[in-house]
Amino acid sequence: MTWCLRGLFSVLLVGLLSGSVVAEAYAVVSSSASDGSCDARGLRTATVEAHLRIDHEDRTYAKASATMTLTVPMSWRPAAHLLLSTGSDRYRRAMRCLARGDHDGVETRWEEWRVKDPAVKPATAPSGEESSHKRWLEVRLSAHAWVAQRGTVAVGPWTVEVSRTRWDVRLTPPDTLGQARWHEVTVDPGRPGARSAEPRATTKEDGGALVWRPARAQGAPSVEVGIEPAWPRAFAALDDSPPYAVYSAVGGSLWLIAAVVAVWCALIVLPRHGVPDTVEAKAVTNLRNWSLTLLGVALTVQGRDVYLAAAGAFENTPDWARGAAYAPYAWLTSAVAGALLLCFARPTRAVALLGAVLGVGAAVPVLLPGVTGLDPERFVQPPGPGYATVGVVWGATVCSFALPLLGGALAVRRLAVDGGLWRPRRQRPRTWLLMTGVGTVVALIGGSYAAAVERDWNRASWLSPRLDPTRLVIDDSGAVQREWGYGGWHQAELRSSLLWFTETSQWWWFGMWWVLTGLAVLAVLRSRAVRTARATTLARRGPKAVDRLLLLLLFPVMAAMDIGVYTGSEAVVGSWFFLNFFALAGILRLTGRRAVPARPSSGSGEPLATTLSATHRARLLDRARRYRELHAGLRGAAGQTDEDTAARRDMETRLRRLHRWRASTGSPDRLPRDVSVVDAVLALGPCDTWWENGVRAARFTQPVALVFSAVLVWDEQLRGDALTNTLYDRIGLPDVATQFVLWQIGYAAAGFLLGALWQELPGRRGPAKALALAVAYALPIGVFSLGNWSLGEEQTTLAFAAASMLLILTLTGVRMDVETFRGELLPGRGSLSLLPVVYRTRYLSMQFAWVLAQAAAIATIVQFFADNGGPPWMFSGVSP
Repeated sequence: MTWCLRGLFSVLLVGLLSGSVVAEAYAVVSSSASDGSCDARGLRTATVEAHLRIDHEDRTYAKASATMTLTVPMSWRPAAHLLLSTGSDRYRRAMRCLARGDHDGVETRWEEWRVKDPAVKPATAPSGEESSHKRWLEVRLSAHAWVAQRGTVAVGPWTVEVSRTRWDVRLTPPDTLGQARWHEVTVDPGRPGARSAEPRATTKEDGGALVWRPARAQGAPSVEVGIEPAWPRAFAALDDSPPYAVYSAVGGSLWLIAAVVAVWCALIVLPRHGVPDTVEAKAVTNLRNWSLTLLGVALTVQGRDVYLAAAGAFENTPDWARGAAYAPYAWLTSAVAGALLLCFARPTRAVALLGAVLGVGAAVPVLLPGVTGLDPERFVQPPGPGYATVGVVWGATVCSFALPLLGGALAVRRLAVDGGLWRPRRQRPRTWLLMTGVGTVVALIGGSYAAAVERDWNRASWLSPRLDPTRLVIDDSGAVQREWGYGGWHQAELRSSLLWFTETSQWWWFGMWWVLTGLAVLAVLRSRAVRTARATTLARRGPKAVDRLLLLLLFPVMAAMDIGVYTGSEAVVGSWFFLNFFALAGILRLTGRRAVPARPSSGSGEPLATTLSATHRARLLDRARRYRELHAGLRGAAGQTDEDTAARRDMETRLRRLHRWRASTGSPDRLPRDVSVVDAVLALGPCDTWWENGVRAARFTQPVALVFSAVLVWDEQLRGDALTNTLYDRIGLPDVATQFVLWQIGYAAAGFLLGALWQELPGRRGPAKALALAVAYALPIGVFSLGNWSLGEEQTTLAFAAASMLLILTLTGVRMDVETFRGELLPGRGSLSLLPVVYRTRYLSMQFAWVLAQAAAIATIVQFFADNGGPPWMFSGVSP
């Protein structure tokens, strides 16, 4: 009996607990359903103002900025939720009712960007509601989008239909605002204005904006505006669509092909000039093999880009999942590129075995898809595949990214070591150290990539409910389908980004191969400079013949600015290589006769570059010191007595004798009349050979260039819309550090050219020599700026880059002049104390004024920096 009572009591207790749980769950569900209703009838008294502005000016891509201002009564059921935290689901639900309508599913807008969260604040009663005692809220939503692709661009309550030659702007408000009171609708189409407008606009503002003010009872108006944009903006919006995308992809490969062809031309000339020694032979072989490797890598990576452009893989199409089928082939192209780099580097057996393992891990999932069971189109959509499939994709992604990094690191080491540019402690790199370095880079890039993916997903799905329900829906055909919730699509986006990782990241490492080309050229130049210095005592520091050709080649490869593209297309990128090459060649050709070493001697008539000997440096420095002392004595000899006159004549005679000297051949000679011994010393530079002068100048540029590299990185990647691009771009944050290092390398290359061409450049002092090289740097920038001005595109930091290069080279030239007389530096004094020694008082004041003028110009340019932000370049594989 006791047992029965206990059992009955247990059943009743369970029943009561179950009933309370069910009741509580029902209450929660009921409350959620009650709170989840958009209550469109409660928004009938709300007022709405919608504005859209399309900005075409000084931009490659037109920017569509939308603003919607609503005045919502507090009697609207979800109105109180607008005052909650922006991270709460009730806030998102209420805001979704106003911005998107009564939609419970997951919705993403990858093309829409928000600078800040919607602003919610108390408001006064709108006109017509003065007698009402209701309280009101003002909600202001702002968003923008870039008209950068053909198709439909949604921004706020607007859509922009982009076709080949016409853009159609339509007001597509959410269904919840269909019966609200629309007070004003404004469309500013920008220049050249609207081609058509339906219905007829109420008025037109002074700036060209069309304004509609509907009657109170009409509700949401059906506004449609047709725009025929200027052809540069229309063309830029089609740069991802065939055949324009093909032109861009082919043009992007022409720069590297031009560099390879130029290297081959230099290789044809190289064997004709002397018998190379072992170091030079190795450097020339490396240059030849690297040119072939670079051509193979370029054709592999960019050849696939051409194929994808022709197939329309970069277009924004409704069948977005179809593009995922192209992603795995990036594993194969990266593996091939990495294998080519490893073959060039000639690694040890252990490293070669590691590379083979990475190559197999990257290629097998592509070549044998049946083994892995990978279906890319299903992989980027819910439901998620098994863990094995995700593991295969993860492994192939890591292998395909690590292999080119491993091959690139070993290729850099081979070029630097074989060419004598770097002397490591060990002849062979340690395998574990290489693996650690590559693994660290992979982890850092991967972590930054994952953070950007998560950040971008939260941006695109910010109004989607964070709950993850799934429900059965019936489509138009009557079939029952499952609708996946937030979590399912979130995981799908992560898988899609993992699938596209190799495709996105390969443009990061592929864009740095110009550094290796520059190292290969530098290795040949160093080997030839060392051999020439050993073979002859003539101080012909100015590079001649093929050395000069290689220096001219080094200018577009390493020193010249990566100028950019027109209308978002790389079709003309290859032309900048030749323009930079011929800019420097033309400057040297036109001004070479004005260089001090090119002046003929008064005695033999031979140029100073030919007659000067390396042994003349010490004697010229001594004569330069006596030259300054005699000039100081002449300035102090102001008396009119016979003794003063005789002393002055004696000093003048001694000054004239300082110009007499013996040439390297032993015959007597004289300096040109307009060249002093100080000019002759400065023409030699601080070192004995042109290679050493170049290395010294390259080192001098680095501390000066730090500030300018930081400003350039800040403007291009950390300011305004550019910061947004960096934060949401998949490789944006790692690229900040990469670009800073690359700017420093570019400035070092420019400094090297200044020192190596020291005897070829016109002028008596370093700042004058720097001016010629800076002009060659600025000429292509000027041509590009004229093109941008004619097309109405942004100028970015072109003027700042040109001005900063001039100032950096000017200061480097001053440092080279000071370094030439470093032997006269007194103990305990700094290098600046030598400035009066190098420059007389009048020239010193002129140099200070010249440097201050450049600094003032740079400061002025910084104040007028334009917003050069554009749409982030990324792959967004999921679009539920």
